[in-house]
Amino acid sequence: MPFPMMLAGGLVLIAAFWDIFSRRIPNLLSVLIALLYLGQAAYMGQWADIPWHLLCGAGVLAVGIVIFSLGWLGGGDVKLLAALALWAGPKYIAYFLAMTCLCGGILAIIFVVTVYISKKPIIWLGVDWLFLHVLRRPAPRIQERTSKQMQLPYGVAIAAAGFAVFAQAANLI
Repeated sequence: MPFPMMLAGGLVLIAAFWDIFSRRIPNLLSVLIALLYLGQAAYMGQWADIPWHLLCGAGVLAVGIVIFSLGWLGGGDVKLLAALALWAGPKYIAYFLAMTCLCGGILAIIFVVTVYISKKPIIWLGVDWLFLHVLRRPAPRIQERTSKQMQLPYGVAIAAAGFAVFAQAANLI
């Protein structure tokens, strides 16, 4: 696996955790993920592929802006999707989007079932256990319940799909 792809994978993991704890994904992470793709493509001499990958990223960003304006997805999620669409390119874009939907559906089911059963999302349960049993201190609040419905950290699903694309591109699966 190329080094820039590993760095991008680390940034994707950070974005997923950031989304879990704050329901925000910093712009800097998405920009760095996109720049890592451009740097790797330029270094590998894939000049003919760059416009096609940029087109995939721009297309996902354009559709994502519409989805964001409808309130279905957060702005950070859209930017992370677009940055990872650069890595997917035309060869893996359909796979990436399908995996994002699949992972998002699984995440939503897990989230809803655990909220229904325990009145707390599974993320709270896991973080509470980690902090109490491993770190021996109280867990930070992940998300307060308000009159608004609880938000799904969709960056986790996007990150999982991004890892699937990285694994495909590196011929790991």
